[in-house]
Amino acid sequence: MKTRVAVLCGAKSKEHEVSLVSAYNIVNSIDESKYEVFIVGISKDGVWRQYDKNDFAENAISGVGDVKLSSNPISGRLAVTQSSNKFYDIENNRVAFECDVIFPAVLGDYAEDGTMQGLIRMMGVPFTTSDTLGSAVAMDKDVSYRLMREAGIPVADFFVLRKEDDITSYNEAIKKVGNDVFFVKPANSGSSVGVSKVETEEEYYRALENAFKYDYKVIIQSRVVGREIEVAVIGNIGSQRTSDVSGEIVSDGFYSYETKYINANKVKLNIPADIDSKILSKIKSLSIDVCRVHECDGFARVDFFVSDQDVYVIEINTMPGFTKYSMFPALWSESGVDVSKQVDLLIELAIKRHQDKILNISTDASNVIDSIER
Repeated sequence: MKTRVAVLCGAKSKEHEVSLVSAYNIVNSIDESKYEVFIVGISKDGVWRQYDKNDFAENAISGVGDVKLSSNPISGRLAVTQSSNKFYDIENNRVAFECDVIFPAVLGDYAEDGTMQGLIRMMGVPFTTSDTLGSAVAMDKDVSYRLMREAGIPVADFFVLRKEDDITSYNEAIKKVGNDVFFVKPANSGSSVGVSKVETEEEYYRALENAFKYDYKVIIQSRVVGREIEVAVIGNIGSQRTSDVSGEIVSDGFYSYETKYINANKVKLNIPADIDSKILSKIKSLSIDVCRVHECDGFARVDFFVSDQDVYVIEINTMPGFTKYSMFPALWSESGVDVSKQVDLLIELAIKRHQDKILNISTDASNVIDSIER
């Protein structure tokens, strides 16, 4: 029998459109001789419905700027329950479908930040992304940077502001990050949403206002002058491997949401990146370290700034995009693993991880209680 895969897409997230295009590419790359695919589209207001796999993302071929969730669901509102692989159509009082594994192709808040992963964990179904902890700490750049700094992994100087804090002055911000050019970004966000480059006092306060629209906590971080290099990782902790090659992002400014998905002609992706073999070896090794520090399994993309012989981690992404401009699938394709095989590997890893880390761990403490009573 075919393995039944539920692909989740959309979500109540700033990266809703990126998710739809990514899911479209995943679904159209999946091996239908091995897998039966079910689509769960999540609207921007958080409603889950089932969609036909051939009609869930309108204008997906045109890209992120034009895509939207289909207006033709094939179910009413869906619900899930604890310890069950069933998706229930609660408006029509029926089981919509059952699945063996879930591919949450969802990005951003309410999606790859541990929220979705916690819900799926409660269902007791294998899923392709990192678990709740890894997803949550990787999304929160404040926690992520502190974990890496503690582990001796190099990150650019930064500090954090919360909405309830007194606003750090522009001159004081410069002193704290040691640079008069820096970035302001939401702590919990992706795809460069809400990120601003700051070179003047006016830009600083405008950047704070913008970043606080997307999160209650923002990061102020020093600019690193260097090349932006990315590496893709596949595997569960203990058996992870990186793509054979790295990729470089070349653009006139910083790699914004617009240049990633809307006006991609403004940026160039060099795959493979032309970098020194010692530097490549170093960032590949650091990529595995970053995954371990964050408890990230399954797959990830790790981004770096390379300045001469110095290397700084920008971030780890636990649900990399799968659009035609996305680095993760491109790096593995260049390494000889096409997108269909990538998806196949991620599903296999999800099932193995669930077996090893969930099903084989006892949740019954009765023997402990009995021994205490005796």
